[in-house]
Formats: sequence, structure tokens, C-alpha cells
Amino acid sequence: MKKTVSAILVCVIMVCSLFALVSCGKSLVGTYKAEKLLSDVTYEFELGGKVTKTSDRVIGKAEVLEGTYEFSDDNTRITFTFGEDTYTHDFVDGEEGGVKYIKIDGVKYNEVK
Repeated sequence: MKKTVSAILVCVIMVCSLFALVSCGKSLVGTYKAEKLLSDVTYEFELGGKVTKTSDRVIGKAEVLEGTYEFSDDNTRITFTFGEDTYTHDFVDGEEGGVKYIKIDGVKYNEVK
């Protein structure tokens, strides 16, 4: 009986430790949008480091790019691959007046709920 209780207790401690380690990593989840002169640009962030950028243009068809994002000590970066070309953008995230935002190349994108 004592061995069974001890084994269960060890398993519970290991699972709790695993959840604590996983929750320490920073992630960004949500949709952020900015209205630009001739298009609306939306970034959709998912768990696992995936991001989708959609540019809805007034004239022409929408452009959709899929990429990845990552947080590091030095910077926070989005990377898109389009054909043979790779594009990277550093960005910051924050909150102002209760509204979450990201800034990419000086443009502020507010979270859409």
C-alpha cells in the first residue's frame, strides 16, 4: 500500500513540475489588427509559434502569409517565407489602457476580441 501511494505521489509531483515548466515559456495567442491607408492588416497568433498575416486590400485580392514567431532574450521576431525569400520582423508586445497590442515596424496593431 505504501509503495502504491508513494508511486502515485511521485507521478503527481512529476506532472505538476512538467506543467510548471511548460507554462514558463512566453507565448502570444490572439488576433491583432491595424487599419492602413489601402488595406487592413491582421496578424493571428497561435500556440506553438504559428502566425498568419492577412492583408485585406481595397483594390486587388487579399494577401495571406503564414509564418512563425519566437521570443528570445535579445528580441521577439516573426519570420515569413514566401517562395525562396525569407522576411523577418522584430516586434514588441504590450498593453495600454486594458488593450493588448503589438508594434511592428512602428505600426501599432490592437488585439481584436
